[in-house]
Amino acid sequence: MNEHLSVIPNGNSAAPAGLNGANSRVTWRDYIRIFYRGRYAILVTFLIIFLGSIILTFTMRPIYEASVRLMLVDQSSVGQSLFDFTSMMTKETMMNNQVEILKSRTLAERVIRDLRKSSIAQELDILQRPDTVKAAFSISRLLGSNRKPWAEAEIFDDQVQQLRESLIVRHIRNTDMMEIRYQAHSPEEACFIANTIALAYERINQEESKAEVQQVTDFLENQLQLYQDSLKVSEDELKSYQESAKVVALDHETLELVRKIAEFETLYNAAKTDLEAARQRIIYIDAELERQNTDFDIETISKTTALEEFTKKIAEKESMLAVYQAQTIQKGLSADTKKHTLREIENLQNQIDALKERFKEDVKAVAANQFMDPAQVSSSLFTSKIAVETEIRALTPKVEAFGKILTEYNLQLESLPAKKLELARRTRSAQVAEKLYILLQEKYQESRITEVGQMGNVRIIDPAKEDEEPISPKKKLNLFLGIIIGLGLGVAIAFVMDYVDDSVRTMEDLDALHLPLLATIPLIKPEQGNGLLARIKLEDPEVNAISERLVTHLRPKSPVSEAYRTLRTNILFAAPDKPKQIIMMTSTGPREGKSTSVANLAITIAQTGARTLLIDADLRRPMLHKLFQKEKEPGLTNVLVGRKSLSDSVKAVEEVPNLHLLTCGVTPPNPAELLGSNLMRELLQFARGQYDTILIDTPPIIAVTDPSVLARIMDGVILVVRTASTQRGATLMAVEQLRRVQAPLVGVVLNGISTGNFYGSLYYQQYYYYYTTDGQKKRRKVKKQQQSV
Repeated sequence: MNEHLSVIPNGNSAAPAGLNGANSRVTWRDYIRIFYRGRYAILVTFLIIFLGSIILTFTMRPIYEASVRLMLVDQSSVGQSLFDFTSMMTKETMMNNQVEILKSRTLAERVIRDLRKSSIAQELDILQRPDTVKAAFSISRLLGSNRKPWAEAEIFDDQVQQLRESLIVRHIRNTDMMEIRYQAHSPEEACFIANTIALAYERINQEESKAEVQQVTDFLENQLQLYQDSLKVSEDELKSYQESAKVVALDHETLELVRKIAEFETLYNAAKTDLEAARQRIIYIDAELERQNTDFDIETISKTTALEEFTKKIAEKESMLAVYQAQTIQKGLSADTKKHTLREIENLQNQIDALKERFKEDVKAVAANQFMDPAQVSSSLFTSKIAVETEIRALTPKVEAFGKILTEYNLQLESLPAKKLELARRTRSAQVAEKLYILLQEKYQESRITEVGQMGNVRIIDPAKEDEEPISPKKKLNLFLGIIIGLGLGVAIAFVMDYVDDSVRTMEDLDALHLPLLATIPLIKPEQGNGLLARIKLEDPEVNAISERLVTHLRPKSPVSEAYRTLRTNILFAAPDKPKQIIMMTSTGPREGKSTSVANLAITIAQTGARTLLIDADLRRPMLHKLFQKEKEPGLTNVLVGRKSLSDSVKAVEEVPNLHLLTCGVTPPNPAELLGSNLMRELLQFARGQYDTILIDTPPIIAVTDPSVLARIMDGVILVVRTASTQRGATLMAVEQLRRVQAPLVGVVLNGISTGNFYGSLYYQQYYYYYTTDGQKKRRKVKKQQQSV
């Protein structure tokens, strides 16, 4: 078998080692073949993608964008604004928190409410009812189902969602600035909504900055009114008692005692007022923490060892400070003692302030560790609550210390006579009410000033302006991407098509299968107005079209005729020492051109002067009698069954000297048995003596067994493979079948190569054309080839 599959000289001496030609080099010509083969897929894909990008680009509603720049200033406030994170967290975390606040649903809801109240609300796309816009194109509407009208809450939620989807917020790195960008279908709407968002954010910042101070201010205002009423009542009662008891004034000693009690009671009530104000702040902070659904255990955190220790130290110092403050009120102190007392008060106050600063730093560390999520804005509340609770713990012993001292002086007051005691009490009440009223007025005014000063830490630096240039669609970019994606996808499809295609297309494919190539036959194309066809007088157009396949007779100077002469030459020189007298031609499947090829090969051999017999052994679908316009009977089957002799059945082809045709004859019920019979062997043996070359046309070898039974008695077998039609697997199956019956395979004919594409050897076809045409036509072809190169 190996000797039968030796490579025929065909200008290609190297054969790849594997099925896919693993040892062959991939050249630019291979890529050109792939592109040429997939040219329609590339063109269609490109047109679909490119035209789609054009339609999409020019039908999309333009999108405009407006931007606002904000800055967060670093400022401290008594109320410790909810938005003032600079002193509590790192700058990066603080800015991330602000970004999340700007993206929050709470802010979006406020903006939508502001937009609804604006003077251009009717002109804003975002406020259009979704049930009149979206529902018109919804799937449920197209399917015929009627949706209930949108509720007001659904409309509001939809508008909020639209606003959040169109909003872009970013922190400008290494700065305290943020940029708000909003996108809309008109420049006016984008600008208006961007500015509305910035203003709403600024208002929220200011409101939250004032909220805690406002809570304290309201408390002081209520207390001020109560003490004002209390002062009036105390003064009226004192005056009434003096008139009724006819007591005008107290003696000096009792008056001094009342003064001291009034002073201590004033300090006591002032401390209580501060304590109550701190508790009001706690109430506000707890409400905010509950509103934000904060899930950390603040009590456990605030009682950590370090914070608890600071709290105790501050409470002790405050208690000692209260004692020293009480000593300054007493009379009879020497100048040195009073100076020493004032120095101790100053030292204690400095120590308390230092402890509070260190405490504040520890609170920062705890807050930074507890809150790692930038979106969690409860960190400032956490810090505020711990600070306020520490203040409460420090004020509590201070109130208790003043209370103890006040109790001792009240016991001294109880020892006075009844009338003097009552007058002392009423005098003390009036003095205390007056001092507390004055003190509360001062604290109230301070709180009001602080509240007014809480402007927040957000500043609008650059308001939005209308930009008439849309950001989308980007026409040039879209068209460029359409070209790139269209070409890229088309080329990818072409490569995929080439990868999944298992057909034999080129000589290299046969080399990859280790099959010797005898010749490449160009695709036969009918020519209009050929005078040679006039020699064949036919009425049937179908038969006329079949006869045109005999190109070696009708167009002897065509490239196809030259290709068949090359096939004849390669067969003759395949084994010069052992000529092939009886040659069988088969194929892997139908419509691969074996009958046309064997007929044209027979004509070229007869044209050399050799007596040639062409036998139609395709007893299932005979074709040769149609090609040569001969009667089907008598033929091969008539000779084999003994009804006719060979000489009576062979028909001479008058147009081609030295060519004789043995048609198939009557179609038998058992073709394989007839062809494998001894009568067939005897017939071929007899024909050897009568003819120089005998060519036999057989059915496809994979479809039926007829070629297999004949192949063993042949001198040579030729396998016809049609380009772009025959599968590699089918070709290997056909060769394997011939190997099983030990058929002498001479080689393979690659049929149907188009001279206008890149399959096969392009130059091979050019040489055919150059040497088989003449005159002006040849020169025009050579010039065209030179231009293409």
